[in-house]
Amino acid sequence: MKTSEIFEIFDADGLLSQRFPGYEYRDGQLEMALMVQQAYHDHALAAIEAGTGIGKSFAYLVPALLWSIEHPKERTVVATSTINLQNQLFRKDLVQLFDLLHVSAKVALVMGRSNYLCLRRLEEYAEQTPLVSRDPLSDIGSVVAWSAETETGLRTDFPGTITASIWSEVCSDADLCAGYRCSYAKDCFFMKSRRKAGEAAIIIANHHLLFTDARSRMIDDLDYDTDAVLPPFQRLVIDEAHNIEKNATDFFTHTYSTFEVLRTLSHISRTRRGNTSLIEELALYLRSPALADQITGEISLLVESIGYLDTYLVSLMQQGRLKTALIGVEQQQWMSDAVPLGKAVLAHIIRLSELAQQLVESLAIPDELEIRVQELAVYIRRVRASADALERFIDFASWNTDVYWMELATHPKQSPHAALHISPLSVAQPLRDTIFSKLATVVCTSATLDLNDSFTYWGSRVGLPVSPDRMYLTAVHHSPFDFKERLLLLTPSDAPVFTERTAEAFGSYCVQTIRHAVYASGGGALVLFTSYRMLTSVADAIAPDLVKAGITLLRQGEEDRSRLLHRFIDDEDSVLFATDSFWEGVDAPGNTLRLVVIVKLPFRVPTEPVFRARQEALDQEGKSGFFQLALPEATMRLKQGFGRLLRNALDSGIVLILDSRVVQKNYGQWMLQALPESFHPETTTDGVPGKIESFLYR
Repeated sequence: MKTSEIFEIFDADGLLSQRFPGYEYRDGQLEMALMVQQAYHDHALAAIEAGTGIGKSFAYLVPALLWSIEHPKERTVVATSTINLQNQLFRKDLVQLFDLLHVSAKVALVMGRSNYLCLRRLEEYAEQTPLVSRDPLSDIGSVVAWSAETETGLRTDFPGTITASIWSEVCSDADLCAGYRCSYAKDCFFMKSRRKAGEAAIIIANHHLLFTDARSRMIDDLDYDTDAVLPPFQRLVIDEAHNIEKNATDFFTHTYSTFEVLRTLSHISRTRRGNTSLIEELALYLRSPALADQITGEISLLVESIGYLDTYLVSLMQQGRLKTALIGVEQQQWMSDAVPLGKAVLAHIIRLSELAQQLVESLAIPDELEIRVQELAVYIRRVRASADALERFIDFASWNTDVYWMELATHPKQSPHAALHISPLSVAQPLRDTIFSKLATVVCTSATLDLNDSFTYWGSRVGLPVSPDRMYLTAVHHSPFDFKERLLLLTPSDAPVFTERTAEAFGSYCVQTIRHAVYASGGGALVLFTSYRMLTSVADAIAPDLVKAGITLLRQGEEDRSRLLHRFIDDEDSVLFATDSFWEGVDAPGNTLRLVVIVKLPFRVPTEPVFRARQEALDQEGKSGFFQLALPEATMRLKQGFGRLLRNALDSGIVLILDSRVVQKNYGQWMLQALPESFHPETTTDGVPGKIESFLYR
């Protein structure tokens, strides 16, 4: 891969400018592509911040593609955080590059197994309600009809919504897969996907799949030249890399969930095919049918003991009015009665496992029903896995530096139930050991990685740099957009400070200020909250006024995320109230989005258990949990929300921050300095509407 090739493609008069009308040369894109190329050549690690409009996808895909052509035996995996970006890379960006460069290479889109439809499980589930399944307007009937048309079997390609309860019954499941013995093996969507991946030079995957693969290699002591969850690979690009710590933490967390254990047990004992349960079906092939009765009885005892434990844990949480609780040494006494109750659950699980093993050994079953035996083994294994987390949790004497925490979890149409979690205090070393030190090249990129600190904060959270001996390249390429001319930043200095005691007054202020700001912009606004409760109260108060003004108010939670975004983009005068995931991944160029309101600075709730434990650990080391974790994390999140506004060079608009800490606190200035430099006049709340109108209609 020659440097000249990169220039021929990205330079001012290169292929991109020749082939794409309106394409504008960007220094940052060229420089990023050269650094990615260097990372491939020098077997280096790289962290690259590429601001909005740089064109980072092409900047890493082109070097990866050119390398794969010159080194056909070396595979690159590109891992993203969102399915939307996966689809864009595979179905748009790579297609354009193949056309642009007049080259071809085998590429594969790969998602986690549970994203694929399993034809065998669908057939079995549909058999339980044959009349309903034939109705294409019913939930299950629409899935059956779609299964005959889809080429991918991916849930994301379903032209509608599949409920979580139905999808869990029909999705591909590694433990329940019969492999090549399955009658649907030839048509299996998941196996087709994996065959394509095995032949591909570039695989478009996601963070979850990447971490699943890394963990399996760690457990089985496999290098990256061997098949694991993913085929062998040596080169890796991680896009949306600002999410690495969160996604890795979620993946490496071990959980005991009452809901999940009971749901798994129901798969064993509930009535299904032919009005019989799995146990009853297997009992027909037992020499001693009494064994099946013993299993059924043991399941009843287990369910009862789970209920006692759950009732106790839920009552603890409700007494303290808690949704989550960090459990440290000082809290062990508070939940000491959970130990004998938990041990009772474990005893019944062990007994159930023993009986299930006896049943398997006593069966004389036809070959075509071996899959039923496998199902039973899978469900028992899952219950045991959950029991392992429970056993670790209640064995207080064996606790280590991991984070032990409890959650009062809710599910639709279900009473609250308890979940016990064990999360890693840090993912830095696991990521070093399993990914960064093992692969020839790893390129991490995002629009928000650096906080004017040379990647120090982000790198410390994910394990970079690995060592002084390993080449580590870094670069920041600022957005080419003219923020000073095209973005107005308003931070009213007289905004009230939010505290729990002033929550009502702050809410009233937000209602009034957001109302006048939206009137001034004529809609086209994204209002970002950090609390769904505040979102609801403000939306309820402002909705009647917006209706009178002919402005459509959309709220997160009304329908699924993608549909909500489509409605927002289609109606350029609508207003979207959102939280959580909408701080990133919202791409609404043009007049659709001309005002972003950030209600509060996105600091994490200090009582969130894993976050709190990490803060406390820093404090105990003599560092500052606030300045070295809470503040930089919130700033990175603020950059994401800020970045929703300008999505192309012609966009313009206003970012309005209602949290006065950004102007009244010293750290507020540090946060603002991490944002692109914009037109930022001083203002009070009364001046906001006029400044919005003047800026938009100048």
